[in-house]
Amino acid sequence: MKRMIVCAFAILLAFATAVNARAQTAESIWLTASTAAYKTGETVLVTLNANSATPIQGFTFQMRYDPSCLRPVNASSPIPGMNGLPLPQLTGLVDGSYASTMPQTINGVLAEVRFTALKGCQTGLTLESAALAIRNPEGFAAPLPGVLIGESSVALNIDKELAASQSAQPVSGSILPLDPPENVGGGITGWVIGILIVLLFGGVGFGAYKLFGIGTAYEARASQPSPGVRKAALHIRHGPQAGKSFVLNKLPCLIGRDPQNDICINDPHVISQHAQIYSERNGYYLRDLGGRTFVNGHPVKSATVVLHPGDVVRLGKSALFVFG
Repeated sequence: MKRMIVCAFAILLAFATAVNARAQTAESIWLTASTAAYKTGETVLVTLNANSATPIQGFTFQMRYDPSCLRPVNASSPIPGMNGLPLPQLTGLVDGSYASTMPQTINGVLAEVRFTALKGCQTGLTLESAALAIRNPEGFAAPLPGVLIGESSVALNIDKELAASQSAQPVSGSILPLDPPENVGGGITGWVIGILIVLLFGGVGFGAYKLFGIGTAYEARASQPSPGVRKAALHIRHGPQAGKSFVLNKLPCLIGRDPQNDICINDPHVISQHAQIYSERNGYYLRDLGGRTFVNGHPVKSATVVLHPGDVVRLGKSALFVFG
């Protein structure tokens, strides 16, 4: 009898060890908060966590918040070599992207995200999407398959009582500003996109894609890829065509709201013929045709700009694609 008890205990111990090892090696992402109670004016801190047996070279996340209760401030990642890459922000949606030129092993905190509590309210934060990025054999960013999203929301209780004056808390790691767009006319803008953005779809993750261009075939920006060797492509991140990729087989390529364009972006803030991409001297160029066009968050002040792999182009208010 005693021997049977010892054997049963050994089996249970082995099973528990196996389950624990599996839990430690499963690819997963989840959201946590150290506390749920805050006062108006205090900094709300939430943590994005992950476990991955596979070394990663980047990650992205999107977090939904109530702009009447919270204002995003910044995110920071404690992972060595992981750099924040700014994206245009939308009201009510934090869009974070990080990348590293070297593979990193993850088992814990991916990033800490900070908000300012604006007033007394019952609110919460929701992790709408998140992904871990790896580098595929072709040298491009690709989503790590099989990643599970665990706890995806946290509830927050913000007291209307103003918090006492706080000294600035030190922030370590790579800091990513998350400033929301300015409100127009004193109210919340009405063009917030209420769709689930597909991140890293079809092998494109902005964060990893941006830095993977360093030290690879795109090492020197002066040495642009020949159109005859590798076809460039546009990978739509935000807007009506989000998640789709368009290979630039035909140049010049017209982009706009008109269905007769090579790429049709049916967005009210995109004009009929908004922009054109063409090739010259083994490089790629973007020509603004009269719409509001931005490259990496900066308005196109001249009629034509050079496009580099990983550049983020925004047409109008929210139609956004990555060139690569």
